[in-house]
Amino acid sequence: MFERKTIGDYIYEKLLDNIIQLHYEPGEKLSEGKLAEEYGVSRTPIHNAIVRLEREGMVTVIPQSGTFVSHLSIKKAQNICDIRLFLEIYAVKIAALKITNEQIADLQTMFNHMESLDKDSPEKSLYISVVDAHLHNTIYELCGNSLIPEIINRYLPEIQRIKRANIKWKDRKESTQIEMKKIFHALGTRNVEEAAEAMEVHISNIKTAIGNLSTK
Repeated sequence: MFERKTIGDYIYEKLLDNIIQLHYEPGEKLSEGKLAEEYGVSRTPIHNAIVRLEREGMVTVIPQSGTFVSHLSIKKAQNICDIRLFLEIYAVKIAALKITNEQIADLQTMFNHMESLDKDSPEKSLYISVVDAHLHNTIYELCGNSLIPEIINRYLPEIQRIKRANIKWKDRKESTQIEMKKIFHALGTRNVEEAAEAMEVHISNIKTAIGNLSTK
């Protein structure tokens, strides 16, 4: 059976994506009336989506003041990076031994497309995030431990928002690409130690950049 999504589900997903992509920046006020007008729906699905987003910590509702996009918690973001260091270094070691030629070719196609994009374009910035997500998802799939992506996915929206802030606010596009390519190269050559080192550098650099982030 295919899951049928409601209008409320689509609105929730759209709002969440806009928060993750920083189209709605931390601290920005969200008006249910304006959002309803923007998306061409009644206020009910907007309100229901806001309730879900508040429950997940993505927005804060302040009585008599309004709804605001939650600020990035620097401490929470760094704690997430610490968890990722343990889990993803372990995962990438296994992935380096199990990755197939087809998966390498698939990733290579994405990296080639990323390289072809104008380095200063918004499309390039967004596509870096797409490639990064696919790279990490491939590693999770290969590691064979379903609990690792399950744990990571609990914090996925916040992780994605951190990644976007890392690229957008700290202008880490170039360094992020270099780090990703080193992970990919290590996977492609099945070099376990190189893969572990590249992953550690990548996540450690994100953690360091987070420490310098303004909460906007």
